Amino acid sequence: MIATRPGAATTYMHPSTTATFNGDLDYIAIEHAMNGEPAELTLAERVEAARQLVARGISLAATALRVGCARETVASWQNNGWAAPATRPDPDPIDIGDAKHGRSGYTKGCRCRTCKDGASAAKRERNARLQVAA
Repeated sequence: MIATRPGAATTYMHPSTTATFNGDLDYIAIEHAMNGEPAELTLAERVEAARQLVARGISLAATALRVGCARETVASWQNNGWAAPATRPDPDPIDIGDAKHGRSGYTKGCRCRTCKDGASAAKRERNARLQVAA
């Protein structure tokens, strides 16, 4: 009986023959994902691993399984020319005035004089607008 370890019969794939890192791409992590080994990948690394797997003739379903996403996601990357989707920018912070307390500069439900006066002024302005509109 000849015993071999699982996956030994397949060819081990390498994303690069010389480089191990390029900008935000870790080729070692990509190599692990391409060969079905566990790896934590960034979005850009997932896209690159998927691109190389599909270029080597691996099906979209098998590629999705190896990079840890849905088959439709790999198909959308392929349809978009293997460009990683743009991330949404963080929304602009809410202006809370000159409050200088709490870890974030403001505590919801704060009862200090500054916050109470500001809330009272905003409430008066809102009521005045409602009376004018009525």
